[in-house]
Amino acid sequence: MQAYVQTYADVISHVTGIDVEIMDSAMLRIAGTGVYAPGVGSSMEQAGEVYKEVMLAHETILVDSPRHHRVCFRCPDRDNCQERCSLATPIADGDTLYGVIGLVCFNDADRRRVLDSVDSYTAFISFLADALARKVEEQNRLDRVSRFLDLMLQVVDVPGQGIMLFDENGRLTYCNTPARALFGLPADARMDLGAVQCSGQGLYGFEEFEVRAPDGRRHSLQGRLQKLDAGPHAKATLFVFELPSRLAQFVGDLSAGGTPAGFDNLIGRSQAIGKLKDRAMKVADSNSTVLITGESGTGKELLARAIHQASPRRDFPFIAINCGSIPDTLLESELFGYVGGAFTGASNKGRMGKFELAGGGVIFLDEISSIPLYMQVKLLRVLQERVVVRLGSNRPVHVDVRVIAATNENLQDCIRRNAFREDLYYRLNVIPLDIPPLRERAGDVAILADFFLDKYCSLFQKRKPRLRAPLLRMLEGYAWPGNVRELEHVMEYAVNMMPESGALGLDCLPSQLLENIREGRGDGGAPPAAPRDEPPPAAPPEVEPLRALEERAIRAALDRYGRSTEGKRQAARALGLGLATLYRKMAAFSL
Repeated sequence: MQAYVQTYADVISHVTGIDVEIMDSAMLRIAGTGVYAPGVGSSMEQAGEVYKEVMLAHETILVDSPRHHRVCFRCPDRDNCQERCSLATPIADGDTLYGVIGLVCFNDADRRRVLDSVDSYTAFISFLADALARKVEEQNRLDRVSRFLDLMLQVVDVPGQGIMLFDENGRLTYCNTPARALFGLPADARMDLGAVQCSGQGLYGFEEFEVRAPDGRRHSLQGRLQKLDAGPHAKATLFVFELPSRLAQFVGDLSAGGTPAGFDNLIGRSQAIGKLKDRAMKVADSNSTVLITGESGTGKELLARAIHQASPRRDFPFIAINCGSIPDTLLESELFGYVGGAFTGASNKGRMGKFELAGGGVIFLDEISSIPLYMQVKLLRVLQERVVVRLGSNRPVHVDVRVIAATNENLQDCIRRNAFREDLYYRLNVIPLDIPPLRERAGDVAILADFFLDKYCSLFQKRKPRLRAPLLRMLEGYAWPGNVRELEHVMEYAVNMMPESGALGLDCLPSQLLENIREGRGDGGAPPAAPRDEPPPAAPPEVEPLRALEERAIRAALDRYGRSTEGKRQAARALGLGLATLYRKMAAFSL
């Protein structure tokens, strides 16, 4: 049987990535992989203390701290041992002992993997040991046992896979940790095979199943259902499925997973940004839909990611989709998915939509105002019922997802132009969050400029200079029509142009920025600082505070258009402000 056993040892080691060692009852190594392969055929009498203990006790032993475990004290080679963890189980049939099989880890990553799923690995090698014992007695059942073991090799408890085993009566007998967490199953929970229904469709080469959890929730999952026909589990059924988060990674739909996402990454200490953070943190634990408004470049996606990171959904996907960047003809399939052959050019394997991929997490719909009207009707239904229907299918799929939408347009203006549905607006605008433009965040320009300066000096390996007062005054006086994004690009340009001396002057800034300031485009009221090599004017003109200029402009607009609701809307448009921003400024100036 040596060749037969060695074949299984090789396959097991290849699948699990862990070295395997098999010893017979005479302490002879009959199979081994990795560091043990050269020693096949040699005696382990002098160094197999763990295996001696297993044979003596007739039970599985886990040695999670080699050299410090009580069994290891008897080993003559203890001081030279390189093992990090070992799991050994007897190969036996009743009272008859045939040998021992062991899985041995030589690095901390493998050790953690085994310790995190020790029950699964124990069950796995117990199945293998049982199969090897039966091989001795029943050679004629080799093929059936082989198929069973091959299947078990595929379902070792790896991250991202759910595993459930049902007995011949359809009762759940085993459920791994990821599956238990997904369905919210306590240790003593009951679940029947009847809860797992095949839809008859397939996605990405998997079969699709709809699973009804004990709490009544329905999950659409991709996997396989396998009948086991070997050994004592001749009529058992194995259900193996991909977790939604792993499937999202599998198809490459998780976006910018490494992007910093916490509220600490919303840089600024102004009163405006402080109020925004406070409101956002209050609603992070909620499942309510959020509508983020703000000018381009203010960081709407960054705020959405911060809300997701602070919520109970943080361990589930954050799926971002820019609705304005996808052609109308493809948007529906991107959001809701399709079945094989649903339209010309569609994959015959089908595709899951962004709403399903975001299951348990958040879907971020940027540029929501660009969605065509016919799609707005379908999106409204999804928001109301939390159900999607893939293109080419008539089967509703329930989705557990939080929606965060964003726009830099005034949706009420879009409604007046019949470009946006009023009912969809009210469905989205449950929790409105308006990000103030950079020109309204007094004091934040200096903080952000220093942050980006530090970021790009570190990235380009340059010594960070000090932001001098004339340059800082000029940056703070500019209105930043491109907001934080424009400021970041200006600082990146400046660091690239900065000389080796490390001095950061006006000559390091983009010429277009300086031209805009000189011509008054995007100017917040402050003139550019004079270059350091030229003396300042003897009598500079008096500068009126920005606050006074802003108050005067708002007062003039209200006097012209009136203070009715429609008049305020016209005034806001004339001033280039959102209506909410105008109301906020009127309150600040007591107008």
